[in-house]
Amino acid sequence: MRHAPHPFWRFSLRVYRAAGVQQACLALQEDCGADVNLLLLCGWLGLDGRALDRRRLRQAMACVGTWQSDVIASVRQARRAIKRNPPPDAEAAQALRRQILALELELEYVEQSMLADLAAQWPAPTRRAPPRDAIEAGLLRYLNLLGHGVRPADAVHLQRIVEACCELQLTRH
Repeated sequence: MRHAPHPFWRFSLRVYRAAGVQQACLALQEDCGADVNLLLLCGWLGLDGRALDRRRLRQAMACVGTWQSDVIASVRQARRAIKRNPPPDAEAAQALRRQILALELELEYVEQSMLADLAAQWPAPTRRAPPRDAIEAGLLRYLNLLGHGVRPADAVHLQRIVEACCELQLTRH
């Protein structure tokens, strides 16, 4: 599938590739039920000084919740099931997992497009926060909305995401 990358997608690819970010995002996904794209949305908007408040986070969660739970999670579950219970032909199983992973990535792109379209509808903030503060505030609010207090391990993961976003900001200027 070919698609034109949008700014949120380009941002996400760069941040996700930064050292430790993939592991941090996946740990928050597994431990807290976080949606990696919503974590990245907090970073993308926060980099512009836009801290997501609870209302906007709820809107974003509602916007992609069904897509995430019914579509992406189902594909992810299939990929993991093949890894846990591979068919006898290991080469075919590996090829199938790669194809499913590519599909999963395309589905993530669609979700990010949905989030970028939603964010484009929100008015610009009257006051912008320092990027680091905005990113941290959005991430903490998101985890709190998921019903998880921030445990020490979560705080380390969140900090890695914040740092990667701030490092990206430095390379843009």
